Amino acid sequence: MKSYFHTIYERYHRRVYVFVSKYVDATDDVEDIVQEVFVHLWKHVKTLHRHENPESIIFKTSKQEVTNYYRRKKIDLTFLEEGYDIEDTTSFPSEQEDKHKRLSNIESLINILPERRKTIFLQSVVDELSYSEIALKHKISKSAVAKQIAKALDFLKTNSPY
Repeated sequence: MKSYFHTIYERYHRRVYVFVSKYVDATDDVEDIVQEVFVHLWKHVKTLHRHENPESIIFKTSKQEVTNYYRRKKIDLTFLEEGYDIEDTTSFPSEQEDKHKRLSNIESLINILPERRKTIFLQSVVDELSYSEIALKHKISKSAVAKQIAKALDFLKTNSPY
């Protein structure tokens, strides 16, 4: 006899994968997010079991995990918000130089992004606009915004030596 969780997993795994892949391009990241969705569901399977329609919870969880993914990506790029304090007196000169090189490298990479992608990315990371606000400004969908940001992040990750 299959467990309730196993039944849910078999029924929704593929649909959750397709849903997440609409917002995230990299296959590895999609798989990680789907795994996080089902880990979350596993932890809360008793709550899930009590609902007549678990689908709403499953896709709400999926949306939250996609949001968490982008938040983590944004945290990975906090240097854009906090900057590297080149004048930091607690750092050694070599650390300051390293921070300066990293920042310069990232700025150079951002500057070679296609103009629209660069604008959308900076509005998200620097201006801290929501996907909805960016979508409204550019007259595109939120998923298009998410894809542009994901592509920018992938480009930065792929091309940065750090």
